[in-house]
Amino acid sequence: MQNKTPLHTTQALCPDCLRELPAEVYADEEGIVWMERICPEHGMLATRMWPDADHYQWLRSEAFPKTRPQNTIPATDDCPFGCGTCARHGRRGTLLEIEVTRNCNLHCPVCFASSKTGEYDPTMEEISAMYQVIANAVGTDGAVQLTGGEPTTRKDLKDIIYLGRQMGFWGIEVNTNGLVIANNPGYLEDLVGAGLTGVYLSFDGLTSEVYEATCGRDILATKLRAIERCRECGIQVVLSVAVVAGVNDDQLGDLLRFSLENSDVVAGLALQPAFTSGRFDATRAIPMSSGDVIHDLCAQSDGLLEVRDIWPLGCSHPLCDTGVFLLKTPEATHESGFIPATQMMTMEEYAEGYSPDSPQGSVFLDILHGKGVPVSDGLSVIIMNYMDAYSMDTERLRECSMMVCVPDGRAIPFCSYHLTDSKGRRVYAPWCKEDDWPEDLAVKKEA
Repeated sequence: MQNKTPLHTTQALCPDCLRELPAEVYADEEGIVWMERICPEHGMLATRMWPDADHYQWLRSEAFPKTRPQNTIPATDDCPFGCGTCARHGRRGTLLEIEVTRNCNLHCPVCFASSKTGEYDPTMEEISAMYQVIANAVGTDGAVQLTGGEPTTRKDLKDIIYLGRQMGFWGIEVNTNGLVIANNPGYLEDLVGAGLTGVYLSFDGLTSEVYEATCGRDILATKLRAIERCRECGIQVVLSVAVVAGVNDDQLGDLLRFSLENSDVVAGLALQPAFTSGRFDATRAIPMSSGDVIHDLCAQSDGLLEVRDIWPLGCSHPLCDTGVFLLKTPEATHESGFIPATQMMTMEEYAEGYSPDSPQGSVFLDILHGKGVPVSDGLSVIIMNYMDAYSMDTERLRECSMMVCVPDGRAIPFCSYHLTDSKGRRVYAPWCKEDDWPEDLAVKKEA
């Protein structure tokens, strides 16, 4: 039996029945972090959580004070059932999503949403209600992301954007695969004219082979054209990377360099280890955590980044959201011309300057801007550690700051909303229309 060094206890799930269970988190003799629990019906399961125990413990120690959500509903069930946001939740939402469609013009093998065609779209009245959920939860000065499915499959997307701006939201971005933006002249201009403030572009790598694996076909040229369209329209783009072991985890350094070289239009690089939901199957790849991505990114950065240059963003649990702002400055000694902002301040200065009102990717940028430091050509790097039924730590879940809004007035934590059990059944039906959701696709909690 291997040696175990206990780190802490928490609550985890059985991926078969989604029962919430006591769990032990420990480091093995190689310093790898595991989470172990025993389901009385389905037995013991140990999940690999992090590649380095010292790094794991350091991040956990840097948790920020919690800003609790407003207008919560009573806690009526164990996690992850009964989300809403419930009264147990410890942090308010800072990035809130509205799923404007389940339809898509791609059929990506790693899609966590299993988007398809022929799905029901929410009405403008339902979308207005979801905007109102955000206004009630955090006000209209938070960040709103329109997602799906593929939002550009909706012919009225510009009207949806305009509606949000009319309701007072200052920041509205579209989460897109970029196909329509790249191939339809004038389309992005219409969205910008309606009030779009940012494009969140799925961008998994810089070679054809990556897109054949993640999207089912080579669309690299289309992705690059979408970025160029954003540059022409003067709107910032964040590159969103689903990191899959053995597929694109060796391209993190190349993606970083590409983003820095195009920092006039690329404002952010969001790295997201793929998690088991929708069409992504854990048996297809070695599961990765943010810890793996952080270590791989730094190793591939040509010396620009060290592992402890990447800090918790403060908006949620420190193991869920980490990042760094790379500042372009003549004073940088690295050949790229950039320097990590975390090398320019102490953790104490960071905590003192931190504002809970900063959007998820703007924490460092806002601190530097407050000090009068020019940040226009900088790059935000964010690593987001989504959880599935195998890695779900419900204590972390209760600190989630990324919410999916639904028409009935609830804001559901992202990892709850997309959670599927070991058979691929969802806890929450799309837009929570449980009455219309097929019985064989829905998880029913046992009494």
